[in-house]
Amino acid sequence: MKEPSNEVKQKYMELQLLQNQLMQVQKQLQALESQASEMDAVQEVLEDFAASKVGSDMFVTLTPGLYVKAKLEANDSVLLNVGGGAVVQKNIPDAKKIIAEQGTELRKLQDELAEQMNKLAVEAGRAQEELRALVK
Repeated sequence: MKEPSNEVKQKYMELQLLQNQLMQVQKQLQALESQASEMDAVQEVLEDFAASKVGSDMFVTLTPGLYVKAKLEANDSVLLNVGGGAVVQKNIPDAKKIIAEQGTELRKLQDELAEQMNKLAVEAGRAQEELRALVK
């Protein structure tokens, strides 16, 4: 059996690299989609929270799967983590605006990554065709 040429080996390595990059970008896209969906869910929760009656009983999450029963004292503001361990009080409209802006940024990043993924897919297709031509 004939040993593949250096050109074939190089093209094969290029194709493998492109496929690995495609997989990484796809993972990043999935993570962004998850985060964007979370932002959408937060918007809905804020709507429901604002509509809750003051004095009503509710369950508050301490950690995922761990809740406590509490009475709602106010429904016009929330404590919002703004990063770096900092938490600030925001009224509901301001909190919704911040969350919406974060969601918009995530969608923008998704679009950029999708474009990058398309370019990588085109490059991988080209490399695959070149490899096929070399091994014929």
